[in-house]
Amino acid sequence: MQNRKNWAVSIIAMLMVASMAACTAAPVAVPDRPIEVSVETALAAQNKAAGLMMGNAEWTEEEFSSLLSVLLEQNSGANNPVEDVNVWFEPNNQVFIRVNLKQGVINGGNTLDLAGTISVENNHVVVDLQQAGAGNMSVTGTVLAPLSAQINSALADPSLGVAVDVSTETGMISVGLGM
Repeated sequence: MQNRKNWAVSIIAMLMVASMAACTAAPVAVPDRPIEVSVETALAAQNKAAGLMMGNAEWTEEEFSSLLSVLLEQNSGANNPVEDVNVWFEPNNQVFIRVNLKQGVINGGNTLDLAGTISVENNHVVVDLQQAGAGNMSVTGTVLAPLSAQINSALADPSLGVAVDVSTETGMISVGLGM
């Protein structure tokens, strides 16, 4: 009987270690460039989005972050826990996202961070997350596949158009749509 109990404890311990294997006690490293979020910048970004009708649009980090933050605020209820969203772009289609939360939403910090790449697959923009974190904890690897899949399902909405190209440089993103 004692031997079975030891096996059960060993199996439970192995399952816990396996589930924690993707966790690390290090935050997601985001660029240190400051991003100022404002309604005026969001309106300028919205005007640039009209350029997608001509086939291509480019946004700076401040424009993209402001547009995303203002849209989130407008489309959320009174209990929206998000202050604003900062998005940084790096070469090779790398993207870093920091969601700044209102005070007291989660313990251990007021930010949620994501790092990954963006590309185009089957004529839709897709995200491949490599790291996600809250405060000083982060996860990597296949644990993020369901989150990437959820984001990609939203990005596959036909009303968003047919993407033919997406590219990033330091501080800038360019998206091209097909007709």
